[in-house]
Amino acid sequence: MKRKNKNDLKSLSILHFGILIYSISAVLIKAASGFPLFSLHCFLFYGLSLSALLVYALVWQQALKLFSLGTAYINRAASALWSLLFGFVFFSENITPKHIAGILIIIAGVVLVVGSDE
Repeated sequence: MKRKNKNDLKSLSILHFGILIYSISAVLIKAASGFPLFSLHCFLFYGLSLSALLVYALVWQQALKLFSLGTAYINRAASALWSLLFGFVFFSENITPKHIAGILIIIAGVVLVVGSDE
C-alpha cells in the first residue's frame, strides 16, 4: 500500500482532526456525568459522545491509510493537550506547571518519534 508523505499538511490535518473529535467525546462524557444517570440531559450528552466516537472511528480509518499504525498512535498523544485545554475552558480545571511540563514532554516525544520515521 502506498502511503502519502507523512509531512503532508492535509494528511496531518485529517489525523489531528480525528484526535480532536476523540477529545471532544471525552468532554461530552464528562458533561453527561454532571446530570442524574437517567435524565434527558445525560442521555443527550452520552448520545453526542457516541456520535463523536463514530465520526472519530471513520476519520481514524482514513488516517491509518495515510500513516503507519505507530505514527498514528504516537500522534494520538496530542489528545492530552486537547483534554487539558477543554478541561480549563469547559470545566474551569486548573492548569499547573506540572501539566504544562507534561504536555511539553509529550510533544517532544511525538516530534522525536515521528521525526525518526523519516
